[in-house]
Amino acid sequence: MNDNVLIENAILAFLHHYPNHEWAVPYAELLTKLRALKNEQPTNTPVQKRGRPAKRQRKKEAASIASSKEATETT
Repeated sequence: MNDNVLIENAILAFLHHYPNHEWAVPYAELLTKLRALKNEQPTNTPVQKRGRPAKRQRKKEAASIASSKEATETT
């Protein structure tokens, strides 16, 4: 949710609760400007891709495979 939606909602709430207030007309004009601005903004902005993807470091194989097998056989 962006800030324009929150501002638009606040203006609509003000106009709903105080329709006869002296600021009602300027707020209504501001609301139409906000809605026009919302229609002008592009909806799909391209996402910038980052460099190469991160890869996990390869683990070295255990050097003493035979010794670990012997330990399991004796238990």
